[in-house]
Amino acid sequence: MTASASHVEQRTPDATVRVYLSDERKGGFHCAHTIIRENPASSRAMATSASMPRPTPGPRRGPSGPRSTSGPAGFDVLELVGRFQRMLQAQERSPCTVKQYGHIARMFLQFAQKPLDEVTLHDLEAFREYLVLQRHYSKNSIYTTVRGLTCLFRSYGFAIADQLEAPRRPERLPRYLTEEEMHRLLEVVKESPRDSAIVHVLAFCGLRVSELAHLHIEDLEFERNVLHVRSGKGDKDREVVLEDRTRAAIDRYLTDRTLAGESNGRLFPIGPVTIERIVRRAAQSAGIPRRVTPHMLRHTLATALLSRGCDIRFIQKLLGHASVATTQIYTHVDTQALQSAYQRAKPHY
Repeated sequence: MTASASHVEQRTPDATVRVYLSDERKGGFHCAHTIIRENPASSRAMATSASMPRPTPGPRRGPSGPRSTSGPAGFDVLELVGRFQRMLQAQERSPCTVKQYGHIARMFLQFAQKPLDEVTLHDLEAFREYLVLQRHYSKNSIYTTVRGLTCLFRSYGFAIADQLEAPRRPERLPRYLTEEEMHRLLEVVKESPRDSAIVHVLAFCGLRVSELAHLHIEDLEFERNVLHVRSGKGDKDREVVLEDRTRAAIDRYLTDRTLAGESNGRLFPIGPVTIERIVRRAAQSAGIPRRVTPHMLRHTLATALLSRGCDIRFIQKLLGHASVATTQIYTHVDTQALQSAYQRAKPHY
């Protein structure tokens, strides 16, 4: 999925809007231009006035969203956004962050229609209100937007966005597959060497979809049964274990590529969207009655390892989590282990 698509994938119910909007802005967003209906009686007047000079309409902004890509004289939205994205690239931010923050900056500047040094806190709050009430952004999307705006203004030496309060992100339990469902998924893809290798790497190595898409053949170290993940989330490298079935699936896939005469240096020369489509279609063929994503396979691995007594610090290293607190969410997922522990320790009143 693309950055702009993932940015709006969840919608916030109207009942929760007030959680992170202040009371003074409950009036909603108002249209900035008037809609005029044609009156047959005024036909002659309109014909008479046809020869009169018409004023040049200014940029429109309203509930339907920002429309103009240019601002006042001397202010070019696309030029400013392009420079901002080059700044992010110079900081070696991930391509996903560069694209997502650029999208946020472009949306805001088209909405505000003014240079950054003229933006007020009221403009920022009005933009957030527009995203919540008109675009139905979720708390996660608003959180990402606030971070993007803060980065934009700091990059140009302004601190006004630091005053914009981000909502607290909801803590949701990760979704995962059962071992029986995972077995069916692996069985479905075994006829395709490429798809089988992709699903095995996701299911047994716990990679993010972006990490999988950027793997190179040189990242494989068969002598040590290790896969090197370069510049993962947070620009961190790590090593993950190549277990026997995954190595066999990769061997088969590489042999198939060699016979086909392919010489691409990337292990899987396809993008994240294609990988997501492969997993989704495989899950449908396996009869799994819900939407399955590559990230669900990552959650499935972590849950399975933890349920078998694997040290949580090893899982943290395998998944590339910066903090063990992120990994600890999987301790709340294994309901079977929870029930067993409860049955052993429950009081007998």
